[in-house]
Amino acid sequence: MAFERVNSFLYLGTLITADNNTSAEINHKITLANRSYFGLVNILKAKNINRKYKVIIYKTLIKPVLMYGAETWVLSKADELHLGVFERKILRRIYGLICEGVTWRSRYNEELYRLYDETDLVTTIRITRLRWAGHIVRMQDNLPCKKITLDKPKGRRRVGWMDGVMRDVERIGVGNWRIKAKDRDGWWQLLESAKTLHGL
Repeated sequence: MAFERVNSFLYLGTLITADNNTSAEINHKITLANRSYFGLVNILKAKNINRKYKVIIYKTLIKPVLMYGAETWVLSKADELHLGVFERKILRRIYGLICEGVTWRSRYNEELYRLYDETDLVTTIRITRLRWAGHIVRMQDNLPCKKITLDKPKGRRRVGWMDGVMRDVERIGVGNWRIKAKDRDGWWQLLESAKTLHGL
């Protein structure tokens, strides 16, 4: 039996590439979320629908499409930029233009997030990643997933998932995070409080 050699393929909804390029997977998810957005755009721009319900539509029908599998992502600065641009596009559609005197303009980023009053997309992904890291720490030591994730490989390597986790842990000011993550409820409470740190 012959197997075709490919550079990428979809497995359980996740794009796997030969060079383990997470950015390709993130761009794939943004494309899928964009399709969901354009399918709902008439609702999001409808004048007779309250903004509160439009936000609920975004959070329940668009955002989950984008964030599927986000626990395993390695975020580059470019990825964070693309994710932020995508979310603000939707928020600008929901909240519309603002009138200043006789002219209309798009809302600034800080104005959008002040109205949205929710954790921004990139911070949400980082919190999700930390939640998954806590789950791994609480696994039995003999499980392959835990061994592969927490062991330190020898030799040179590029920036990986655990590097992102360590940066996020530093951002929220948590020492001995693996010990704290052993307490599931305490870890989740800590991450809930970290959601207020927009731009985590």
